[in-house]
Amino acid sequence: MNKKQKNTRTFLIKIMDQQNGTWQGSVTWVEEQREQHFRSALELLKLIDGALDNNYEVRIEE
Repeated sequence: MNKKQKNTRTFLIKIMDQQNGTWQGSVTWVEEQREQHFRSALELLKLIDGALDNNYEVRIEE
């Protein structure tokens, strides 16, 4: 397996609603079968960025 394939992540993004000009929904890490909800597009990007950096303990606090 080459290095590029090893670092590949797959995300399933569900947009449930749109309020205040942004998305709300959930993102699922397919390889880990882990789901986390987000309240904005910025939170979604932070969750994905954390997963790509192998920082799986990213939590979005209210």
